[in-house]
Amino acid sequence: MNRLFQILEAICLIGIMMRPVHAETWVVGSMEGFAPFNYSINGEYSGIDVQILNEAAERIGVTLDHRPLPWKRALLDFETGQLDAVFQLAPTPERFQKWNMVGPLRRTRTVFATLKGSPIQDIRSLSDLDGLVVGVVSGFTYEARFDSYQLLQREASLDDFTNLRKLLLGRSDLIVGGYETLHYVASELNALDKLKFLPTPLAEHARYIGFHRTPEGDDMARRLQAELERMQANRIPPEYLRYYFSR
Repeated sequence: MNRLFQILEAICLIGIMMRPVHAETWVVGSMEGFAPFNYSINGEYSGIDVQILNEAAERIGVTLDHRPLPWKRALLDFETGQLDAVFQLAPTPERFQKWNMVGPLRRTRTVFATLKGSPIQDIRSLSDLDGLVVGVVSGFTYEARFDSYQLLQREASLDDFTNLRKLLLGRSDLIVGGYETLHYVASELNALDKLKFLPTPLAEHARYIGFHRTPEGDDMARRLQAELERMQANRIPPEYLRYYFSR
């Protein structure tokens, strides 16, 4: 009888071992069409940040279910618990207080850009913007003083592509955004030769992925933070971490 039980136990153990292993899945939101960091290429969601996060998640046994969305919708879905995480977030004291901010994923230089024929040569203080129409992306956080500047005339757009198109059409005097993103967008619109990047950046900030401050969110954040730090220390994989960690 004992022998029979041993055989049955062995069969059950083999059955358990042969079951398919389902990776843990996190639903992650981000802004759709935010090249070169996260955007679709031939129907596949890719970009520098996407590659970094996918690599880190795979190393901890997690699959990321990416949900590209308009930025305001991504933030709303995260706030209402429909997403496990959202990236890439600019740092603010409020966000660090209410969310687990994991990273930094990279650093971004936020700059002003205008048309080459514009008389605007530089923006060194917020008062230099008085009387000018500045193109921004709706829902974006750029820099605390800039975001709260009451005299600023904003021309809000859904994304950086629309923002640049409005500048080309004369609906704004200059636009603001991450240098790499604006450079990519201008290249895609064949407008690089029409654009002038102003020398003084508005800000330089790290970018983060946020998780909820719940027991589950705390655990996700802790695991991903540890893996991102290991990747940084080992500089793996070099093809994009070299770029990523040098920003």
